[in-house]
Amino acid sequence: MSNLDIQRLSKKHPVLKPWDIETIVQKFSSLDLDANNGLDQRNVVKAVQSIEPERQYDEIRGALKRVEVSRPDVVELDEFVEVVALLREGDQAGGVGAKKAAQAFEGITSNRAYEKRTILQSRQNASSAHTINEDESEEFTNHINFALNGDKDIGYRLPIDPHTMQLFDECRDGLIMSKLINYSAPDTIDERVLNRGRKLSPFQVTENNNVVINSAKAIGCSVVNIGSQDLAEGREHLILGLVWQIIKIGLFANIDIKLHPELYRLLQDGETLEDFLKLPADAILLR
Repeated sequence: MSNLDIQRLSKKHPVLKPWDIETIVQKFSSLDLDANNGLDQRNVVKAVQSIEPERQYDEIRGALKRVEVSRPDVVELDEFVEVVALLREGDQAGGVGAKKAAQAFEGITSNRAYEKRTILQSRQNASSAHTINEDESEEFTNHINFALNGDKDIGYRLPIDPHTMQLFDECRDGLIMSKLINYSAPDTIDERVLNRGRKLSPFQVTENNNVVINSAKAIGCSVVNIGSQDLAEGREHLILGLVWQIIKIGLFANIDIKLHPELYRLLQDGETLEDFLKLPADAILLR
């Protein structure tokens, strides 16, 4: 990068000194970039943390959401510099800590005293709000880490940190969701149709997510108002709802007297096994 480019970026982001920009440019240039010198968005957090190790995942993720990228799922040099600049600006805005800055960047208000519920403003409709439960997100992430550990295609991406929003970013390319469907309902997806690899094009991501939507519907999930683009954009409340449905189907499939004959011990006085087996799986699970 020329001195003129460094000067241009310095004027655009006065919070960064010229030597800061030189460091950022050198780091960016050393990364695994695509043919057009772009960085996969999934790798942005680690790249920023290599420059500023104290930064938290959600803090960086929140800053990235505020950057208007020129290519889907790819961050170019100017945009990468902007992410760092936004983080530095957040530090200067009243001295908020990393965790509070992350909440500000995300547009999140959280009250852990009340069921750890997180309110996310919908990107589709600014007047509506969607709620995700942090406990649920954490447990679903732990389940995915356990279920898909060692998978030949996505094992290198695990474990996902259950205490951050990383789950929603990892689900964007359809691979983890597809693997989870096959874990819950084996052989639903012929994995030969999936696009795999560390660098997928937007078209390949769309293909994978179409497989996810159609396969989830096939095993009994409700996919109303969920499209492949919603998954690709990491829409938190939609992804969380779909992940829960997929996990639930897998868990309930094991509530079978043939698999677990010891279930007969749950019969109540005067209840026949036939009547017991007519109960829905969730009622048996609660019992």
